[in-house]
Order: sequence, then C-alpha cells, then structure tokens
Amino acid sequence: MTETSRRAFIGLITGTAGMGLSGAAMAADICLDMAKLSGGERSLRRSLNFKEVSPDPKRSCSGCSFFTTSRAGAACGKCALLSGGPVTEASVCDNWTARG
Repeated sequence: MTETSRRAFIGLITGTAGMGLSGAAMAADICLDMAKLSGGERSLRRSLNFKEVSPDPKRSCSGCSFFTTSRAGAACGKCALLSGGPVTEASVCDNWTARG
C-alpha cells in the first residue's frame, strides 16, 4: 500500500473533521473526481461557486441541509442542489444553508 493510499484510507476511517486541510483535500480526491463530471455538472458547480474544500471549517457540506452522507461515517456524500452529485463533508458552495 502506498503512503498516499494509506493516508486516504485512514482519512476515510476517521472522517475529515480534525484532519486539517491536507486531510480534507485527500478526502475530496477520493470522493470526487471532477474530471468524471459532465460539462453541465461542472457548469452547475461553477455557478454555485463550489469549492472542494471549504476555507471555513464551520461552513462546509457536513453542516448543510442539502447534504446527505453516502453511508454512515463516510466523508463522501451527495448534494441535493447538485442533483444528488458527489461532494465531501469538507466541500462548500454559495448556497450553503445550516441544518435546521
């Protein structure tokens, strides 16, 4: 197992909280491959000012009402605003809305 895949595996087990920006970025690489998105999906993300890793840890997909996790304990999830497209707990966009 390479060092990168070992870190990514550990990141998935522990989640992105407390991992720091580099750990959140690794989780984003695992959950979301922007190259695999269609042109329309990428355009939608641009229009919402989507960021793979939020600059503000208090304002990320994990705390957004539009986010659902893919499975319990996973850093990967889906966003209703992005037609159920893949995101990570660490991602964010301009339409972020705190969970109620």
